[in-house]
Amino acid sequence: MLRFSLIAVFIAGLCCGVVLHAQQETIYMSVLNSRRHRLGAVDNPTVGLFISTDRGATWRHRGWEYIRAFYAEAGLDGAIWSACGNGVLRSTDGGTTWRITTGWHITEVLKVKVHPQDPLAAYAATAYGIFKTTDGGETWREKNRGFQKPFTSDVVIDRAKGSRLLAATEEGVYRSTNGGDRWVLVGAKNKGVRTIAQDPHDGRAFWIGTENDGLFVSRDEGAAWEPAQSFPKHLTVYAIVFDPSVAGVLYVGTHGGGVYRSLDGGTTWKQCSVGLKNLDVHSLVVVPSNPRIVLAGTLNGGLYRSTDGGNHWEFNSQDEGQVWGLSVR
Repeated sequence: MLRFSLIAVFIAGLCCGVVLHAQQETIYMSVLNSRRHRLGAVDNPTVGLFISTDRGATWRHRGWEYIRAFYAEAGLDGAIWSACGNGVLRSTDGGTTWRITTGWHITEVLKVKVHPQDPLAAYAATAYGIFKTTDGGETWREKNRGFQKPFTSDVVIDRAKGSRLLAATEEGVYRSTNGGDRWVLVGAKNKGVRTIAQDPHDGRAFWIGTENDGLFVSRDEGAAWEPAQSFPKHLTVYAIVFDPSVAGVLYVGTHGGGVYRSLDGGTTWKQCSVGLKNLDVHSLVVVPSNPRIVLAGTLNGGLYRSTDGGNHWEFNSQDEGQVWGLSVR
């Protein structure tokens, strides 16, 4: 009886291993452009959306060839949304086929964020402001009331309260508490905000990265903001990501300084750029199943990968490419 029990446990363990592998996260890489134009290289397109299911070890191209892809994100239903130069694209079959969900009036989409509870609702941050859909992209509505200038480079949906949004604009960070119907300037006034991120361990904390003015943080759901303590000299911040398993660990991608890491919630910082041959890091992602693996997308330098929490980097993919966006689900 004991022998059969041990065999059963062994088989169950093997089965569990298969399930865990099947449920491993998918990483999305958006490549905007490349200085190495390889027209005709159908087997290895230089731009567009790429997908990895093995923690960034290998990549497969998905979608149209040579399309300008800024960012991609998957919803709870598995649909992939892609922010592109010509609008918002959506795929319901893992990226095999796509359709443009927006019309001629919505272009230069820089980010698209899917509602954390409603897979048919999404917001697009564009050069012409914020647009919202509640029906899977069938229709879109402009949501710019309160903005002085419409250009928005990022938008974040509060994961706990989906009606609360934060938007990165050329004149600071705006907040909406009613699903984007009205926006109010709440911080970093007259500063160009490039990116926004919500702390996965503290839902009240949000971080923003600016153009030439460093990092700012809010610890009261975006109502008030203050500069991050002792942030280094590279003050243009393109990306902010967190270790999903350890509170207080975050990484930022900068212009000219590569990657900086904090282990104490932003009180102190260390430059972690050994091996990076391009120090303009525009996108970052931490792999949830193994947070020691961090991916860094550069401008005209391709993708780099670290397996030791950012201490060392190795070139990974997209030689001379602009890896504009990285995300994971």
